[in-house]
Amino acid sequence: MKIDFLFLWAEVGVYYEITNTVLNPWRSNLNKLNKTLPHYDKLFKTTDYELVFTISATQEHKNLVYGPLASSKRKVVHFSIFIPYKTFNCYTQQMFYVLDTIAEGIIFVFNKYKVDPLGIKEVFETLKTLIAKDPDRYQKWLKDLED
Repeated sequence: MKIDFLFLWAEVGVYYEITNTVLNPWRSNLNKLNKTLPHYDKLFKTTDYELVFTISATQEHKNLVYGPLASSKRKVVHFSIFIPYKTFNCYTQQMFYVLDTIAEGIIFVFNKYKVDPLGIKEVFETLKTLIAKDPDRYQKWLKDLED
């Protein structure tokens, strides 16, 4: 199972600056955990599928996680994580809040399917440590290597 993320900032002025400098290591390190959801392993008859989290921010009070929306044909399972919108004085505080909330949403999904979320929190804590050491680096977008 491959974990991936989409971002949808549906409310005007309600978004977080999540750069690919943050996203790339978090996606890569989550995928290194080699987690699967047995329910979807069985449904799709494979572990070769995508678990996609759409990340959004909202000023409304919503559930943290919505979903799943699954497609057997495309072998993909979608969940949405809604981060309650707040403003912050610095990038580090903002990213800690965002990462903690997304980790909580992902752990919720794994717990829902009775899969041990071991390692998920550690991926986010490691990234938070790196951001704290060099926030300027993680605030910048890296040029895509495919260009």
